[in-house]
Amino acid sequence: MTPATDVQRLEPQDGEVFILPVGASFEEAERLCEAIQTAKPGVRAVVVIGELAHLDQAAMNRAGWYRQ
Repeated sequence: MTPATDVQRLEPQDGEVFILPVGASFEEAERLCEAIQTAKPGVRAVVVIGELAHLDQAAMNRAGWYRQ
């Protein structure tokens, strides 16, 4: 379980990305999603487990993600 000291108070806004540490479980991500909806119903946000990396269009194409 993620230690309480790793949790920060956030005001969820549409389009925000919440990043959980690499060791977080899927269940913790689900609970965060539920908490976001409870805190601000209807807000649209993304919850990610682990680090994010910026990919250019060529890298996305190699991975099979095609932009239209």
